Amino acid sequence: MTKAAATLTACLFIALVLVLGVLSVRPLLGYEGQENLNLVNGEWARELEGHYDDQFPVRDLGTNLWAAINYSVFEEGRLGVVVGRQDWLFSDEEFYPVKPGQHLVARNLDRVTRVSQYLRARGIPLVVLVVPAKARIYSEKLADTQPEAVMTSLYGRFLSALASENVAAPDLAPAMEQAQRDGQRVFLRTDTHWTPAGADLFARHAAAYIRDRFRQQSWGEQTFVTSVEEPVTHRGDLLTYIPVAPAFTEFGPKPDRLKPRTTDVAAKHSADAGALFGTTGAQTVLVGTSYSANRLWNFPGALRQHLGRDLINVAEEGQGPIQPMTAYLQSSDFRDHPPKLVIWEFPERYLVQPLESEQALAWFRQADNLLAAKSGHHSETNP
Repeated sequence: MTKAAATLTACLFIALVLVLGVLSVRPLLGYEGQENLNLVNGEWARELEGHYDDQFPVRDLGTNLWAAINYSVFEEGRLGVVVGRQDWLFSDEEFYPVKPGQHLVARNLDRVTRVSQYLRARGIPLVVLVVPAKARIYSEKLADTQPEAVMTSLYGRFLSALASENVAAPDLAPAMEQAQRDGQRVFLRTDTHWTPAGADLFARHAAAYIRDRFRQQSWGEQTFVTSVEEPVTHRGDLLTYIPVAPAFTEFGPKPDRLKPRTTDVAAKHSADAGALFGTTGAQTVLVGTSYSANRLWNFPGALRQHLGRDLINVAEEGQGPIQPMTAYLQSSDFRDHPPKLVIWEFPERYLVQPLESEQALAWFRQADNLLAAKSGHHSETNP
């Protein structure tokens, strides 16, 4: 922001505070509280607070107004969003590492490797589906703010590290880049996540890779049908950082439109589903983040359809990719019904996110001890 823009911002903010300050006094004029309210135990204060909240909607109006000014005049939002061209919004997690340096990336890559080794020791193959950043696929929509160098290197570094450990991981970014160049919307404009069409594209190419890589497994035994519904309005998660609604929505980015999808097993195969999967446990398990857990994107359904096989989805929202994986590996489902294949959906930006779950960290310590016991030496690797 230039000095002139900063000065204008300060002046507008001061003017807004003064106006709201004057308006905030009005709800107190003529106020008459209920009789017999006790001042000592706070009854009167609580009653006054309730009256003030009911009579002062200008508080929310001020929030909406300032957000509208900040966006329409300065093309900025709150901390957490990066504003691009043509109302495209991006999570700032795709631009800046949580902490400077490379230690988080190296540590998380090591954690992925240890999960692979743990599964491999049990004869269970792993496929890591690295989800490229929205800012990578739609780089032409970025404005002056660009991702830092460590962020631009994540995707290639991730795939290289997986290849060096012989972990199956297809490079699916080129397919998504080509689709968006062809005019297909693969990510939502106001949301961190992909569109249902983008999720289907990703699943189709991932399934082709998996079926070719693991030819010895049976594929195509089930038929799934996907229905596409009428378009609906979707206010993306990134709009929370530009709180212009409801008073000044016309001054903020317009919400997205998406076509929800639902995938179901074909009727003629539904009777066989229980025989195939109900008694023997999960043959395929999907682990991941909100890209897989949120039903709006229908990513698990798309994978089922393109693989021709049912799967168990244990993805979780708001936990990142590592915590759901360690939770599954500690579950009775994994212990009692080991899968034939684990698919791990892993957005690239999480390589620079710290792992804060004590349960997950404890699993890595335990897994190190088990792997060390099998190899006959003690491991002191930091979880």
